Amino acid sequence: MEQGMDESNKDPAILADADFLHGGFAVPTELPEYQCSGPKRFINRELSWLAFNWRVLEEAQNASVPLLERIRFIAISATNLNEFYGVRVAGLRELAREGSVRAAADGLIPAQQLEAIEIESRKLLIEQQNVLNGLKNELESEGIALLDRVNLTEADK
Repeated sequence: MEQGMDESNKDPAILADADFLHGGFAVPTELPEYQCSGPKRFINRELSWLAFNWRVLEEAQNASVPLLERIRFIAISATNLNEFYGVRVAGLRELAREGSVRAAADGLIPAQQLEAIEIESRKLLIEQQNVLNGLKNELESEGIALLDRVNLTEADK
């Protein structure tokens, strides 16, 4: 058992009421040596933005958030991704087309950034669709249906 930690301190229910001012400390963990210089110390701006958009999508999956708010979060995630491609990815594509090999602070050149963005964006798009399908089912159980053009009547159109 770690010094300063008894079994009761590991229980999540007890941690909610933990006395952090007077309680014991966990034994520090030794981390591998980290290189504090060079481009690896930076997080890519575009990939960081995609990570943020994942967090927005997570709110759409959060069952403690009201259903219509969850719909709003998935819409925000989709709109964000659309704008991201229209502005930031478009700029990177232009740089790559011009043959730019100027690296960003994290060391990635435009072509490498585009490759990483493509991989992460595909994952995000797939998850957005999965979440949307689940939310559509929840909406239907509440008597709300999202219709596409095929399901609209002429009067609706």
